[in-house]
Amino acid sequence: MRSFAVLVVFAGCGSTPSKPVITAPERTQPLTVADRILPLFPDGAQVIVELDLARLRTNPVIGGLVTSALTGEGLPDLPTGVPMSPLAKADAIVLASYGVGTSQAAMVTVIASPEDLAESAGAARLGDHLYALGPTEWIAQLEARAALAGIGDAASGPPIVASPELLALRDRAMPPNAPGAALRITARLSFDARVALARQTGLDSAPSQVSIWADVVDDFAIIVDADAADPGDQKTKNPTKRLEAGLRGVLAGLADEPAIQALGIPSSLERAKLVARGTWVRTIVAIGPAHLQRVVARATAYLKGKS
Repeated sequence: MRSFAVLVVFAGCGSTPSKPVITAPERTQPLTVADRILPLFPDGAQVIVELDLARLRTNPVIGGLVTSALTGEGLPDLPTGVPMSPLAKADAIVLASYGVGTSQAAMVTVIASPEDLAESAGAARLGDHLYALGPTEWIAQLEARAALAGIGDAASGPPIVASPELLALRDRAMPPNAPGAALRITARLSFDARVALARQTGLDSAPSQVSIWADVVDDFAIIVDADAADPGDQKTKNPTKRLEAGLRGVLAGLADEPAIQALGIPSSLERAKLVARGTWVRTIVAIGPAHLQRVVARATAYLKGKS
């Protein structure tokens, strides 16, 4: 119950201050594969999704399910260009989206894998077992940044790092004593991106910033920090309360989804804890060990039925 114990302490402290200092802890060397990948993305990414596949695959509770999902049918469709089979052995995948909600939208994917994805999937080699997929003009930028970062054979300058603003927002939702992260999502959304997100989620007004952390030990926990601040909207008297109400509506909608009901997750969504402080709203969802085992058993049966 490691994740749950961390959440109890974290929830008791409430949300972090409404005006966080825009700095990030000094990192003399990358702590995870994703830490190595983040500096490779050009500045301006609006959404970054990090998935630690190695951590999930080795988890004693869901490892078998994850391995089956990555090597068989039943996995939700991935973005165009991301191959299915190489993910079976990949250690991590990080996706960065630019121009969300506009005609210039683009997505770049970096996969860390012991396999040569340049041969099997036509990916660009960045060096150090990192491979990139995406539009040619964006891949060229990643290759240039990989050289500057000292990855591969073409190191040509001092190491580069991700922006302090990005790292501070990324770290916001992660509890200080958490043993790691299976999933992290960091979003800094423009007006167009917020409109697109509002349409997809049904929110009256989508948050301007989002920080998501999730992990699995013998239980599952996810924290979503969302910022209701909207510099362009001076009329709404209490944007935080409106966002909190909207998030409760999203949770209720998810609980009604057939797949969520089939897995037996609605009760966890209904018991979600929401904490508002300043312009930020924190949502915490936890699934205990016994409940998680039932969810995994149902998901495994579903995948076997699909294969």
